Amino acid sequence: MTNMINATVNIETRCPFCGKTAIVEVPTDGFIAWQGGATVQRAFPNLDADTRERLISGICPTCWDKMFSVPDDDEDDEDYDDCDYEIGFDPYLGCFSDDC
Repeated sequence: MTNMINATVNIETRCPFCGKTAIVEVPTDGFIAWQGGATVQRAFPNLDADTRERLISGICPTCWDKMFSVPDDDEDDEDYDDCDYEIGFDPYLGCFSDDC
C-alpha cells in the first residue's frame, strides 16, 4: 500500500503573459480536495499567496507585480526586464500569441 501521507503531485503552470513555466509541488490530499471543489486556500494552506495565484491563474509573480502594482515615481522598471510580454495569452483566440 502506498503511503499517501507524504505523497505529492507536481503541477506545471504557464504564465499567460510571459510564457514562463513553473512546477508547483503540492500534497496529494490537497490536490484531490482542490479538484473536488475546495478553494486553493483551503486545499493548500501552507502555500504562499504567489504560489496559490500561480495555481489559480498561471500568472507569475513578476507579471502580477507588473500588471497590478502602482510604481513609485522613483521606481525603476529594471525589475521587470526578465518578463517577456511579447508572448502573451490572447483570451479571444484562446491561445498564446506565439501559438495562434
